[in-house]
Parts: sequence; structure tokens; C-alpha cells
Amino acid sequence: MTTPYDAALRLRQREIDDVRVLITIEVNQMTLLDGQRAAIDTSVRAEVELAGSQHVFSAHAFVARMHVARAELGHQRAASDARLTALRAQAVEAYGSLSAIGAAADRHRAETLRMAAIVEQGQIDDFSATRFTRAFTAARRLREAPRM
Repeated sequence: MTTPYDAALRLRQREIDDVRVLITIEVNQMTLLDGQRAAIDTSVRAEVELAGSQHVFSAHAFVARMHVARAELGHQRAASDARLTALRAQAVEAYGSLSAIGAAADRHRAETLRMAAIVEQGQIDDFSATRFTRAFTAARRLREAPRM
């Protein structure tokens, strides 16, 4: 049974689907950034170890450059985390709205079914009253008919 709320339900469901996709993208972005930070940490450790074993090479410039790159990745991850938090809040709001609209649609369906049942019961009552009236009238005519 269709309700006046069906279009709003579909719209909210699409919005939830879109937010779900955006959350997945943001989580994947954060995973990628974490992987890049781990790769920087691994390469810095390897370069420091190599520079420590050979005193001819210095790793200070490389470590400084990687420190800046790691800090930038940290800023990007913080921004991504903020976007993810906002998307989760948006999803919670959309789910709440979807639930409220769904409840309204359920109430509308229940009210429609209740009204249909009332109409049907009214028809049954009318048929029953008509049948009773016919039987009562027929019985009265039989009583009042002249006897021979």
C-alpha cells in the first residue's frame, strides 16, 4: 500500500546510501594515509640505520624532509577524520529521520486499514439490519394477516 510518505522514505534511503559510500571512501582514505605514514617511518628507520653504519652519509636532511611529509600526512588524516565524524553525524540524523518517516508511514497504513475495517463493518451492520428488518416486517405481516 502506498502512502504519502513513500517519496520521502525513498529520498532518505538514497541519502543514507550516499552517506554510506562517502563514509567508505573516507575510511579508505584514512587507511591509505596511515599506510603512507607507516611507509615513511619504515624508510626513515632504514635510512638512519644505513647512515649509522656508514659514517660517510648523513641522514639528517632525509629525516627532516620525511618529518615534514609525515606531518603533512598527519594534517590530512586529521582533516579526513573530521570529515568522517561529520559524515557519521549526518548518517545518524538521516537514520533518525528515516525512522520517523517510516513510523509515520506505518501509522498511515494502520489508519487506512482501520478505516477500511470500519467501513466494512458498517456495511455488514447495514446488511444485517436490513435482513433483520425484512424478517421482522414479514413476521409482523404474518401476525396481522387475517385468519381464516
